[in-house]
Amino acid sequence: MKFNSALGLLTLVGGASSSLTITTNTNKNPLVSSQNTTVVPNTFIVELQPDFHPDLQPKERFSKTKPGAKPGYRVRQQYNSTDFFYGVSVSFDNHVDLGTLRQTAGVKNAWKVALVPRPEPYVLRGAPKISKGSLPNLRGSAKINQPLAMGNVQKLHDQGIKGRGVQVAIIDSGVDYRHPALGGGFGRGHKIALGYDFVGDDYTGDNAPAPDQDPLATCVDGGHGTHTAGIVGMEDPKNQGFGLVGVAPEATIAAYRVFGCEGSTSTEILVASMLKAAQDGADIVSMSIGAYDIWEEVNPFDEVVTRLTNHGVAVVAAIGNFGTAGVYSTSAPGISTNSLSVGSIENEVYPTVYSAHDDKHKAIDYVSVFPANSLGRVEVYQLGTGLDVPIDANVSSGCYQPAWDALAEATIDWSKTILLMSWVSWCGSSWGQAVDFGVQSILVSQEEEQLIVVDEPQDPTTLLFLDLPNSKQLVKNLSQLPAGQKYYLTFDGNKPSYAANPLPRTPDDFSSYGPTIEMSLAPKISAPGGTILATFPLEAGGYAVLSGTSMATPFAAGSLALLKSQQPHLSVQELYARLMTTASPVNEPGSNQVASTARQGGGLINVYAAVKADTVISPSELTLRDSATPAPQKITITNQSKSKKKYSIQHSPASFYRVYYNYLTGNTDYSSAGGSIPLDVPASAQFSQSSLTLGPGQSASIQVQIKPQHDDWPWSMPVYGGFVKITSDDAAYSIPYIGVPYNRTEVGPIMHNVTTQVPYDSPGILKLRADDLFLANGQIPTPNIDSYNWSLDLSKSFIPVFRVDVLLPSRFIRFDLVPANTSFVPSIYGFDPDAHIDYKPPSQAILPGFLGVPTYGQLFSITVDDAPSNSPTISQPLINHFFAQALVYPALTNDDNVTYNISSGDYRPLLRALRWNGNEANPDDYESWLGPVIRADIPSDEFPSDA
Repeated sequence: MKFNSALGLLTLVGGASSSLTITTNTNKNPLVSSQNTTVVPNTFIVELQPDFHPDLQPKERFSKTKPGAKPGYRVRQQYNSTDFFYGVSVSFDNHVDLGTLRQTAGVKNAWKVALVPRPEPYVLRGAPKISKGSLPNLRGSAKINQPLAMGNVQKLHDQGIKGRGVQVAIIDSGVDYRHPALGGGFGRGHKIALGYDFVGDDYTGDNAPAPDQDPLATCVDGGHGTHTAGIVGMEDPKNQGFGLVGVAPEATIAAYRVFGCEGSTSTEILVASMLKAAQDGADIVSMSIGAYDIWEEVNPFDEVVTRLTNHGVAVVAAIGNFGTAGVYSTSAPGISTNSLSVGSIENEVYPTVYSAHDDKHKAIDYVSVFPANSLGRVEVYQLGTGLDVPIDANVSSGCYQPAWDALAEATIDWSKTILLMSWVSWCGSSWGQAVDFGVQSILVSQEEEQLIVVDEPQDPTTLLFLDLPNSKQLVKNLSQLPAGQKYYLTFDGNKPSYAANPLPRTPDDFSSYGPTIEMSLAPKISAPGGTILATFPLEAGGYAVLSGTSMATPFAAGSLALLKSQQPHLSVQELYARLMTTASPVNEPGSNQVASTARQGGGLINVYAAVKADTVISPSELTLRDSATPAPQKITITNQSKSKKKYSIQHSPASFYRVYYNYLTGNTDYSSAGGSIPLDVPASAQFSQSSLTLGPGQSASIQVQIKPQHDDWPWSMPVYGGFVKITSDDAAYSIPYIGVPYNRTEVGPIMHNVTTQVPYDSPGILKLRADDLFLANGQIPTPNIDSYNWSLDLSKSFIPVFRVDVLLPSRFIRFDLVPANTSFVPSIYGFDPDAHIDYKPPSQAILPGFLGVPTYGQLFSITVDDAPSNSPTISQPLINHFFAQALVYPALTNDDNVTYNISSGDYRPLLRALRWNGNEANPDDYESWLGPVIRADIPSDEFPSDA
């Protein structure tokens, strides 16, 4: 797959972002090479037909295929499970076309091998380190296991239900099973009873793996798997640690290591690990792993997940940490149809808070994993001291350079001093210069209430945090000091307490939003994943507080283990349904609005309610897809109790999301910063009946008609959701629903009649000087026709910048320059079609073009599918595309991927985008925009044309 050098790098932005970078056709590295850096060249996962040489092993079977019969390839993995997946991963020395490979006799399907980034949780670090291997007794916090209370796990533990007899496979970065809370060993009889290392310490994704039988990971950057394993099954022994308990401490854990100490893994290794977990007897597979992905069919996981599920193996997967990108920010394999995708809910407390006191014995409590008692008595030195300005939060934030300049002039013994800095939202965590000055410890205060989830500075700096009440107290203490008097804190508190979290029991902002591209519910459910204390490698202190959907996923997997231990006869889908329909919907952060199902799925897991449920609700979710009037939905209620039950049926709408790109002209509340803001635009619901009574074992069905409110701005990607609530005297159930309030096919994918970046409309053209490609400096061209000129001296060139956005799902997009007098009739005119123009045809040769439209050549083409070899088309499986491309040089590319200069004359830009569910070969299935005339002045001596 190639990309013509005339285009250069495009800005193809997924999710919510209003920023536009003008990209040009001067880049030396084409887009295809940069955006496909995660694809391993000429390397594929190949599933073989079950009846193709069935007596042979996968490697030998592949050798009987046409590409396998030739030399010049290497088999990297063999998949030999006749129940789940049979095939190979193979790397070819030369180019192999994926489409051709899929059509090869003996091949059932094939996928490109891609690298998958290692999980990057949102981290609270910088805590004081404790001695290697030392796990002191730090019991004291009354809410150290608060996540268990949030998910209603503790009630089951109190009844002796702890997951015995269920095997949970954790596919992650390995595990430090030497940790006492994880059993202290590996193998039969231990908590970590089995597993496998697919990669070894040194594997990065770019080198050969070194597998072995031992999943041990002791490196700090490999600690992610130790943390997730702890959430499932940790048990701190007496007089060691914090007294932590996992969700299913009596479950058997199998650990499969797929990441080295640094770098990525690959889809071929993940598939291998999933198959081995199933073959080793896993009941549940927990995967806190994922790459940004919204198109279900373009990754290999969906098939594997479906087959595992059909054989009774549940796959629980993180929905991703891309929430700041807004809706449609999911990841794979979480989007797989039959996986249980998990979103993250914030902990109700900071579980480890310690006390220091000043010389007047006034206490200051700080948030840290471990106590900072090694600091002893230290002077508190506030950033900004030494300036002739009052020290406020902005001065001491780290973003006010004079404060650092003053610190550089001060003489400070950092072994006896802690630097006080403020953390303000506009500045962020700007601690870097402190490290340069040799600061050994930083105390971070808040000006406004914020969730403490901050990356650490470089070692060896210790980072301690104050919540808002203690920040105010410290500022007050400093303000009361006599002039010239120093302020000291003594760190001597040994036992942890806890503090209230400012965003308790609400969806975390990092947690990815659904729905999937097919408008399925994602995540399916949510679990505690923000500010979670759990095990960590002994070399890193043994414990860490991490945040992410990575933490929520093992919580859900452990909850599923508790449920399965009590309901072993249920199918995987029935287990999922129990968890989803008994979950507890939560509100948006800082709001009384119920959070959208695009953000929380069915809600916060309530595993006790799932285990004790005696009513079955089907289906467990309603996917309403894209319609202003979705079809009525049927819901069946079954009373499995031994007594008569009366049920009440109600509607609970959730918040409405719109991705804000500053689209809606005249609405000043629209943020240009991106993200999804919840709105109170509730859908309505009508039920065939509002109550019913069922005897023991009886079932009945009701019908619900859900209707969203009318929406005028489909290109801002609105999503609505809510719950159908079904309550009896002793239990409450809910069914999440999700939908898009318009028809994608009718709307079409090209955004128009709205503004993305004031005052520039899309679709449209701007006129800029070629050496000053800044959108704000762009001129709006003369309507219908304007002149542009090119020169090797860019300061003399005035060139077009194309502003065309395709924001709804489109599998194929193509942008050409066509004859100015084209007879093509577009969906959208970028000019007055009745305006008379005396055309100046160029001497350029006219090519047949695409779908019968003659062209001079294309600017770009993009497909969700695999692009043919030797094609200018690039593969880009995103949902929305922002284009701000400058044609710095007058060059186009033909369908044979040949780039050439064009000559002077008149051209029109034509963009076509395939409608939702459209046929790529049918011209009527495209929405199109035809732009005004570009009258090009191109000096032939500077840009020789092949015409």
